[in-house]
Amino acid sequence: TFSRKEVGEIQHFINAERLAKDESEIPYMTTSIKADETVKMGIITDVKQELRKANALKINYSTRKGTY
Repeated sequence: TFSRKEVGEIQHFINAERLAKDESEIPYMTTSIKADETVKMGIITDVKQELRKANALKINYSTRKGTY
């Protein structure tokens, strides 16, 4: 799980990943957010805001399968 401090490091992480990729692969990069029912929506919102700041706009959301 992310702490509030770690959320602030997302932009740095995204930029480092872009630098490590070939320039032709960058447009195909997708960020995946995987969360379960215990994650507060505020954390998800904070992560999305940081991804926007990093211009990482392709996001895949996933959760674990529930028993509903």
